[in-house]
Amino acid sequence: MESFERVRSSGSTSSKLATYIPLVFLRGKRCLAFKLCGYTGFLLSFVQSFVLVRHLGLSQLTLLGITGTVILTFYALMMITKILANGEVIIYYHHEIAVIATSAVFLRLTKQPVLPYLDVVVLGLGVFLACGRIGCLMVGCCHGRPCRWGVRYGSDHADAGFPRDLVGVRLFPIQAVESALALCIVTAGWLLLLGRHQPGSVLVWYVIAYGCGRFCLEFFRGDAGRPYLWGFSEAQWISVILALAVSIGASARILPASKWHWIIPASFGIVMVLLAAWRLLDRARRFELLHPHHLREIIGALNHLDHSFSGVSFDGKSRRYAIHVAETSRGYRFSVGETIATSGPVKHYSVSNSNGVLSVRAVRTLARLISSLQGRPTSCALVEGNAGVFHILLNVAGRFPQKAYSSERAGAQLDSLPATTTFPGLAQSS
Repeated sequence: MESFERVRSSGSTSSKLATYIPLVFLRGKRCLAFKLCGYTGFLLSFVQSFVLVRHLGLSQLTLLGITGTVILTFYALMMITKILANGEVIIYYHHEIAVIATSAVFLRLTKQPVLPYLDVVVLGLGVFLACGRIGCLMVGCCHGRPCRWGVRYGSDHADAGFPRDLVGVRLFPIQAVESALALCIVTAGWLLLLGRHQPGSVLVWYVIAYGCGRFCLEFFRGDAGRPYLWGFSEAQWISVILALAVSIGASARILPASKWHWIIPASFGIVMVLLAAWRLLDRARRFELLHPHHLREIIGALNHLDHSFSGVSFDGKSRRYAIHVAETSRGYRFSVGETIATSGPVKHYSVSNSNGVLSVRAVRTLARLISSLQGRPTSCALVEGNAGVFHILLNVAGRFPQKAYSSERAGAQLDSLPATTTFPGLAQSS
C-alpha cells in the first residue's frame, strides 16, 4: 500500500481514460481519496473493535490504550520509512507486524490477557485493509498487471504519482480483489469469534488466511517498486515467515495448537520449489519476461518507439523511414512501424533477443502483452522471420484472414499488406 504525496492543484478529471479520481472534495476542501479511505477504514475498525470488546466482556479502557498504541505505531513506522525511502511509503505487512507486536507489548505491560485482544486487533486490521485497498484502487498505487480487462488511469493520476508510462493502459484491479479477500477473512473471523473458540484462534486464522491469499495475489501485482529475492516478492516471503511463526507458536503452546498449522508452511515450501523448477524449465522464460521490473522496461521502450515513430518524416515515393530500436536490460529488442492494409491500419512490431533465439511461446506472450497495451480490441498475427526475428502485426480496425504463428503462414499474412511498404526489422531479417 503506497500513498502519493504530490497532488495536482485542481481535482477535476479531464481525461476520459481515468476510471477513478485521486482527489475528492468534502465541503469544498480537497482531500486525497487514499487518505479518505484510510480514515474511513480506521473509524470502521474502531467501531467494530468496540462492539467486539463489549461482546467478549473485555475492558473498553484497554481498547482505548490499544488504539493509542496502534496510532503511534502507525505514524512512527510511516515516518521511519519516509526517512529511509525518501518518500511516503505505506507497506501493509510492515504495519501489520508492528501493530500486533506493539499491542502485545502494551497488553503484557498492563497485565491484560494478550490473545483475546489480539483477536479483536487483527479483525480491525482487516477492515482497515479492505478500505485502504479501495483507496489504492482510486489513486492507482499497488496496481495490477496489464490485461485486456481492467481499470485505466489518466493524467490526473500521473500528476499524483501514478507511473506516466501506464496512463491509459488497462490494469487488472488487484486492489479490489484484495479488498474483497480481506472482507471475507474478517467475516469468517467474526463467525469464529462469536462462536465457541480458543483465545488466539482468530489471530491464527487471520495471519494464515491472509498470508495464503496474499502469496497468490502477488503474482497479479504489476507495480515495480517492490524488492524480490530468488524470484519471490517481499510480501510472499513475509507470508511464509509468518506461517512458520504461527506453527512454531502453536508448537510452543503460545498460540492455539492444531494439526494443520504445519501443513501451510510446508505447502508454501512445495509451491515455491515447484515454481522455481517450472521457471528454470520454461523455454518462454515468461517469469523473466513479465517480471514487474522488466514489464516496465518493455512498456517504456514501446512508448519511446511510438514517440520516435510519430516524429519520423516519410518519403512519399518509397514510403521508407528510419528504423528505431529499443532494447531492455534482458536483451529483448523492439522496433515499430505502421501502415495501411486492405483490412485497415496495421501496426508492426519486430522482436528479437540479443542473448539468444526467442521461442514462439515467448513471442506469443509478448504479442498478448502488446495487444493489451493498445487499450482497444485488436487482431494479432505473428510472423517468424530470419535470424531469430519475429514480427507482431496488430490490426486495429479489422481482422486478419487467420492468425499466423509460424513462418509457414508468413506469406498469407503479408499478402494483405501493401507491397511497397517496408517495415522496420523486416528489411534486416529477410
